[in-house]
Amino acid sequence: MDQHIFPIMSEEFLGPLLEELLENPLMGVNITDGQGRVLFLNRTHKHITGHSPELYLGRTMEELAKDGLVSESATSLVLKTKQAVSINQVTSHRDHFYQVHAVPLKDQEGGIQYVINYLVNISDIVKLKNKIMAMNSWNKVPANHSDLIQMNLNRTGELIYQSKVMQDVVEAAAKVAEYEVSVLLTGPSGVGKEMIANLIHSHSSRSGAPFVKINCAAIPDHLLESELFGYEPGAFTGGNPRGKKGLIERSNTGTLLLDEIGDLPLGLQSKLLRVLQTHSLRHIGGHKDIQVNFRLISSTNANLRQMIQDKTFREDLYYRINVIEIAIPCLEERRDDIPLLANHFLKQANLKYGTEKSFDPDALHFLSACRYPGNVRELQNVIERAMIMSSGRVIAPEDMQKAFGIPQEETAPRSAYIVPELEEGLSLKELMGRYEKQLLLAYQEKYKSGVKMAEALQTDQSTISRKLSRYHIRSD
Repeated sequence: MDQHIFPIMSEEFLGPLLEELLENPLMGVNITDGQGRVLFLNRTHKHITGHSPELYLGRTMEELAKDGLVSESATSLVLKTKQAVSINQVTSHRDHFYQVHAVPLKDQEGGIQYVINYLVNISDIVKLKNKIMAMNSWNKVPANHSDLIQMNLNRTGELIYQSKVMQDVVEAAAKVAEYEVSVLLTGPSGVGKEMIANLIHSHSSRSGAPFVKINCAAIPDHLLESELFGYEPGAFTGGNPRGKKGLIERSNTGTLLLDEIGDLPLGLQSKLLRVLQTHSLRHIGGHKDIQVNFRLISSTNANLRQMIQDKTFREDLYYRINVIEIAIPCLEERRDDIPLLANHFLKQANLKYGTEKSFDPDALHFLSACRYPGNVRELQNVIERAMIMSSGRVIAPEDMQKAFGIPQEETAPRSAYIVPELEEGLSLKELMGRYEKQLLLAYQEKYKSGVKMAEALQTDQSTISRKLSRYHIRSD
């Protein structure tokens, strides 16, 4: 460089030239010191990463990588290898992709004084590549369940579904994420409300800021207030002598998830309402208002409207937290997703325990017919239990029955779970008619008398209903 333009350029123009180079509108620039601490970011850096400069300045790139703001630190690699490196990066926004070329600036002794990172936006290229891959994948039949699972992953890689009802939920969550409104997630325990909350946060403009979660039902009432609002030094015996920030304050600029908000005591409901109205809070024992700016997501498996009638939940708070309500369906309303989820959970269990087990197709048929009061969480536990307890590499229907706690002597034979007529394209009504006719002919052959046959049918119908109940299978 010093053999070319700098020696012949006057000091008057050297400064503007450097400034123009650093503020390149097509390239992000990130300059750190020899310890990887960020000293300078140009304006283009924010457009490429989606992150405000305040999240970077004064912090080391290693810290930022640990916090998940970036997938990997090129600066850290330069400091380790003492050489220039080029890597592809993705930020916590998940859809911001860029290429980084990091160059060390060394002193006369060879020590690194600064690292300059040049960022080039490649988001459009990556999205185009993914779109082409998705088009190609939909033009061919998935080779196995894992391929099908990957095709149905949402953008954050956490939700697995193929049912229309869950597709509607995911689309609604992604739409709501774009707007700064309070969201109430409702549904039975274990349906994945936290997963939907993760999706909303990751698709929102606050995705690079903290996402703080608290389960209102898991913390005793006398501790919940200090956890939420924090306290001043000496506010009460046994507390941190330096005081403590509350979770609401920690979620500032980000998102706060209040899980099981129906368990929030009435007194704290009033304090939360004030925070939502004034955007400020006070520590326990404090006298100063602290301004907070967060997005609230609440979730519950309780009927809040009934709780309002019972005077156990404030109506004014209900309307504050429920600008948009998204109802998450129970697993029985999305049975099409059960095989996908089952294979996903089995893959997780295989990785966890170092096994290579798979499902017998009839075991998946059995799983799809069962009831799940605990929803997705129960299904996951059942799969892990069956994987551990099964003796072979293939998990059979009998293994699933054991996992559900069904006595083996009362289970139907293996053929009961196989319905070959389904492949013939017959409707449910046609199948039921066929089997009903076969059963009536068998009873007529066995009992001869119409009265005895009717008595036997009535007795057997009661027995069948009882057994189906024990199998967690609905008889209706």
